[in-house]
Amino acid sequence: MKLSVFAWDEGFDGVARSARKMAPSRWVVGALNAMLVGALLGPRTATIWVLAFAMAEIWTWLATSGQKHETPSVLRRLSYLGSALAVNFVWVGLAFAYWRSAIPGAEFLAFLTWSALLANAISHAFRSPLAVLVFGAPSAIAVLVATLFFPAFEGATQLAAALGAVVFVGYAALSAERSVLAARELATARFELEAQTQAAHGANQAKSAFLAMMSHELRTPMNGVLGMAHALERTDLNVRQAEHVATLLRSGGGLMTILNDILDLAKIEAGRFDIENRPFDLRHAVGRSIELWGPAALEKRLALTCEISSGVPAWVTGDDARLRQILQNLLSNALKFTAKGSVRLTVAPTGRGDEIAFTVADTGPGIEPATQARLFQGFTQADTSIARRFGGTGLGLAISRNLARLMGGDITLESRLSEGSSFTLALPLPAASFQPAPSAAPQPQPRAIPARALVVDDNRTNQEVARALLEALGLSVVAVGSGQDGLQALETGDFDVVFMDIHMPGMSGIETLEAIRASGEETIPVVALTADAMAGERERLLPLGFNDYLSKPIEPAALVRILGLAT
Repeated sequence: MKLSVFAWDEGFDGVARSARKMAPSRWVVGALNAMLVGALLGPRTATIWVLAFAMAEIWTWLATSGQKHETPSVLRRLSYLGSALAVNFVWVGLAFAYWRSAIPGAEFLAFLTWSALLANAISHAFRSPLAVLVFGAPSAIAVLVATLFFPAFEGATQLAAALGAVVFVGYAALSAERSVLAARELATARFELEAQTQAAHGANQAKSAFLAMMSHELRTPMNGVLGMAHALERTDLNVRQAEHVATLLRSGGGLMTILNDILDLAKIEAGRFDIENRPFDLRHAVGRSIELWGPAALEKRLALTCEISSGVPAWVTGDDARLRQILQNLLSNALKFTAKGSVRLTVAPTGRGDEIAFTVADTGPGIEPATQARLFQGFTQADTSIARRFGGTGLGLAISRNLARLMGGDITLESRLSEGSSFTLALPLPAASFQPAPSAAPQPQPRAIPARALVVDDNRTNQEVARALLEALGLSVVAVGSGQDGLQALETGDFDVVFMDIHMPGMSGIETLEAIRASGEETIPVVALTADAMAGERERLLPLGFNDYLSKPIEPAALVRILGLAT
């Protein structure tokens, strides 16, 4: 059985826990008060009061034991309710004794005691209406009873005391009511805030899941578009046809950049973006970023320069891939928005431990102070005219700042209109404890490309793309649409490599791989072929037995690499 009063007022349990913590201070106050009682009301009264006080406090101590680690039972709650009333009656009784004594001024001690009890009751309003009632009602009743039925004054003084007591108790009751209402409003607002926070968190998770799904769904048709364009590029084309294919590939590549940006943002928000920590050659990483944008700078007749301070270590520890991604975003923006002049990348220690600053400065149009903060928000650019002129989603800087913060750094901006902009990436990159020993460049060895490939994919377009790319490389291709058909093809044919789609109806790619290995085909290379590009997908699939991993759309260079590894 559970009393309904505790169903709506569970805060009373918190009052009980607080009462146990405050027990030592109450014993100190009780001891001091006992000496005052003995001096004013006599040893006999003091002894009676001390015994009553001690019994009530011991009862409270026993009633609140064990509440720190478990929810109290109904019986224990009722026990504390009784002990709380007992403690209040002990103090109310003492105040009443002061009120009835013949000692001049003792009535003021009575009012002080009752006032303290009422103030204590009101202080519990934020936590428990029941506590307000338990701690406040006895003293409020005592004040009214004492002043109305046991007068301590005469004439107008007594009338003023009675009226003052009524006003005092009324004001205390009104304050308690307002405090309880305010506490309930606060609790309601907190509950609504928690509900809204949970809803926002759920919406954010749903958005990340949607972006991941959208990425998968878009990559499948993009695999067909870009894959066939790459295959067409390898055929005999006249000049005009080659230009058309180049435009198709360039436009498709731009679309893939946008798609990858959206996917990166989804991975970051979902907490699935892994940051690696390994030694790398810092100058080589920076040099690769500069080389990538050299042709674009040359085409716009911009001076693209790089300065690396001698104080920067040759080898550092961090994530070189993410560093290059950020630098490429910053350099891309600088070159995109700069019409004339220069873009300069400087690399130097900041003087704060192992932190290194990468500053990309341009002579572009500059950015207004009011719009600078918005640049690091997703899908935001300085203004719509820039978006119309140069295009883009505005995700690059948002992703770059998120990546920088994931690596323990940040990106800051300094810009003035008509004077250009300067983006500074500050990253902690400690010097590597060791550097890989230089070795002679290996002589390229001719490697035999596999002669026969089996493609297992339920999507007909994906089959045709894989067939076109593989046949352009000189392979003989068999394509089937299900895992079961793939197993049958392996039983009847001799294949050098298998490209396996992961998500297929019926038997998935993982289940098909398990069946292949269980049948004794332990040496044939099986490459996972999937449109899932979320972080950790490669790491998830390779331990399952796949020899390598290809994401869609298929890059011809990656395919060539896979075929080299598959021999």
